Amino acid sequence: MSQHDFSGGSGPEREISRIPIIPLWGQLIVPLQGDITDAQAAQLCSDVLRDIQRTGARGMVVDISGLWLVDSHLCAVLARLSGSARLMGTRTVLSGMGADVALTLQSMGIQLEGVETALGLEEGLTLLGVQVVGGRTASTEREAAQQLADEMLGLPPATALPKSAV
Repeated sequence: MSQHDFSGGSGPEREISRIPIIPLWGQLIVPLQGDITDAQAAQLCSDVLRDIQRTGARGMVVDISGLWLVDSHLCAVLARLSGSARLMGTRTVLSGMGADVALTLQSMGIQLEGVETALGLEEGLTLLGVQVVGGRTASTEREAAQQLADEMLGLPPATALPKSAV
């Protein structure tokens, strides 16, 4: 899914791997992984803003759970990207920030004004109004897992006890 851009010049050609931008239910998902170069960050801003204009995305989740390092330059890029997206009518949620990254940003005094945060991608999409229809709750997940385990062990299905027996 990654695209490539070749930048020439007097030196050898250098390949710049683009960061994927995933359109989903009127939102954009931008998963950041590994180590983001300055060139990738600059290209990301251009690509995201172009995709917002093209798709009319109402929201964007930038997931940083896969980043190895978040420095002050990348924070400035994310803040600039969020501000530009907001001017185009798109809300930005930053998801997947780990404790070490949060502590580093706090100690450096870096603030991401106007950027909402979420622990994970699912919570980020929920903040943007995406709702799962027909999804399972934790209790129904447990019941389904128990039923599957009983079936695999050849046990009869569990029946609910009458309220008078409880």
